[in-house]
Amino acid sequence: MQAINGIHHVTAYASDPQRNYDFMTDVLGLRFVRQTLLYMPGQPIYHLYYGDRQGTPGTVLTYFPGVDMPDGQIGKGDISSIGFTIPEASVEYWTERLLEEDIDTEVTERFDETVISFTDPDGLPIELVTGTSDIEPWTEGDVPEEHGIRGIHNVAVTSADPAGTFDVLETMGWERLGRYDAPMSGDRVRFSPSEPANHGRYVDVVIQPNSPSARKGIGMFVHVAFRVANEEAQHDWSETLRENGYITTSRKYRQEFRSMYLTEPGGATFEYATDGPGFTEHEDLSELGEQLQVPKTLREAMETPIDELKQELPEFHPR
Repeated sequence: MQAINGIHHVTAYASDPQRNYDFMTDVLGLRFVRQTLLYMPGQPIYHLYYGDRQGTPGTVLTYFPGVDMPDGQIGKGDISSIGFTIPEASVEYWTERLLEEDIDTEVTERFDETVISFTDPDGLPIELVTGTSDIEPWTEGDVPEEHGIRGIHNVAVTSADPAGTFDVLETMGWERLGRYDAPMSGDRVRFSPSEPANHGRYVDVVIQPNSPSARKGIGMFVHVAFRVANEEAQHDWSETLRENGYITTSRKYRQEFRSMYLTEPGGATFEYATDGPGFTEHEDLSELGEQLQVPKTLREAMETPIDELKQELPEFHPR
């Protein structure tokens, strides 16, 4: 059976789409690779994707901005941060860049890596972590190539049931790499795929029993998705997870990939997403993110025409 060989993407909630876009592209220097919709009756919501040049699996952070929700709370029982990889020589550049943007940062050491911690405009915890990666940074933004972000480094899950989270990761074929004890911020146990991955390769299970419970909302994570090669591998892993007592959903058809989900014992939502078809299935590589992409199945299901629906969406002008 083909391995689950890394993180595919991470999704979060945001408030204003324009502010979110400006931060992700102008401050972090990621490429805007897709704008589409999440449609719920009475509430169309943008779904915005950011990543490397082509939206390679393992580079993408997506957002639902403009969702009608209160502020969320990071805590026990959900994802608690996303880390992106930067070169070791780029720590000073990024701390100065974020300071210039009036963004508070904290620099720490963990697992022999330097970590720059901060939040996006809605309070979502983001980290820049020194490490190696096979991802080439996006070079058409304001961040110099030598300092550019090189895909996802890790995701942290502050588990309400650490043993249960360990078990589902091990069922997925991931292995424990080590433990980092930090009494003030929560101990961490790091997992990685059994087959080597060159980016998006770590999940840190944070053990912090006295942490308040997480609450979904603005500035909070929705899910973390893991890579499966294709629909056959996705089916096989779904069967394996079900045989081990985990409940996976039916397959969901997205334009960019196919998805299945489960709620792991520690409270986080895990997605299993196929590597393809990818973002260039419906847009040319040079034009990614320029036009609103609405899947045919969604267009057929919606009662409101797209042009009218756009008038219900928050103002948003990607460049």
